[in-house]
Amino acid sequence: MAARAYRVSATRAAGATVRSRFATVYHRAVPDRFAPPRRRPPPPRGLAPRALSRTPRLLSALLLSLLATAALAEERVRIGVASGLALVQVSGPGLAATALRDGAAARPSAGERAEVRLVGDELLLDGAPLDGAGVTFTAGGPIRCAGRLLSGEVEVRRAAGGLAVIDALPLEDYVAAVAGAEMPPAFPLEALKAQAVAARSYALSRKLEAVEEGRDYDLGATVLSQVYPGQAVDPRARAAAAATAGEVLVKDRRPAEAYFHSTCGGRTERGLDALGRDLDYLVSVECGRCGASPKATWRLRLRADELALLADLPGRASGLLVIERTRAGRASRVEVRAGKSRTRLTAVDLRQRLGYERLPSLWFSVKATGGAFVLTGRGSGHGGGLCQWGAAGWARAGADHREILRRYYPGTEIVKMY
Repeated sequence: MAARAYRVSATRAAGATVRSRFATVYHRAVPDRFAPPRRRPPPPRGLAPRALSRTPRLLSALLLSLLATAALAEERVRIGVASGLALVQVSGPGLAATALRDGAAARPSAGERAEVRLVGDELLLDGAPLDGAGVTFTAGGPIRCAGRLLSGEVEVRRAAGGLAVIDALPLEDYVAAVAGAEMPPAFPLEALKAQAVAARSYALSRKLEAVEEGRDYDLGATVLSQVYPGQAVDPRARAAAAATAGEVLVKDRRPAEAYFHSTCGGRTERGLDALGRDLDYLVSVECGRCGASPKATWRLRLRADELALLADLPGRASGLLVIERTRAGRASRVEVRAGKSRTRLTAVDLRQRLGYERLPSLWFSVKATGGAFVLTGRGSGHGGGLCQWGAAGWARAGADHREILRRYYPGTEIVKMY
């Protein structure tokens, strides 16, 4: 019970900080608009599931927190970097461990190393039973854990299927790391700044969702959330994060779900078609600046027998047809034929089966030739939100990060959170 109480109180404290801060900022910046929320549609088949926020509860919490004093503590995020582990080894200079329970004191780890193990239902720290939901590690420098160098406080706790590793760190450190991992650091600074604002906005939208859902972490560390590499940060990415510190894209007093992708191929996709997110700022817009991307155009050759196998059909495929497209022109449904057999798939499902790298996007046409099918396409990624190569192109043309963000997220505005 003590461990449970610790987790609940910590979650509430984190939620109070971010809700109160956002409510205060929104009240100052956009006091005249508070639109009722839309109900979220279910994600399309093939997209990674994410917990859906209970938006009415969130809005009620935001309204109530308008009456509270905003917390001035440094904004932090909790990143789930690994899960389902039976053993976690941790090391770092001056490593110390604190059990996740009220009143627990930090104690140094012998040899600046520690081991957390889950044996049945028993949690062990360096072979001794641990009273609590888990343990938090701090150090005088980066902490090595789960195959990464992590820069924040590292928490190892019980979770479904084993042990979870969570890196709790300042939001701005996280934004700098993500900006350099998600976008080539050699891109123009204004493009990197746009990426930093998008990453910060997306992270805060997920943090609010995590508070409402009672999750132990705010985001994952992979492409299913945002790529978080850990402690390694490129200097140019850090400069972009610092130059935009506290800047958040908002719509109707909520942080925008600022999705992004590599290359749109000329026009972005609306959020409903790309991501199952029917948001009025995720619309299809002309880009026209991503032609320098290596995936601006591409070709893929599929053998007839391979295609049949992917579609769970016998023999060799005799046809591949795009039977439905989005308004922007990307494939949304396909039909695969093998003699008298045929099956229909969502284009997202086809891309999953082929692999995201192999089939870079859903903007393609098909031609049968020589016992194979040649897909000729353009772009890379789901196509929703910010086009990263397009952002670089607009930056080279003289646009600043605010202009870039207005182009790809129309109807949003940038609010200085702190």
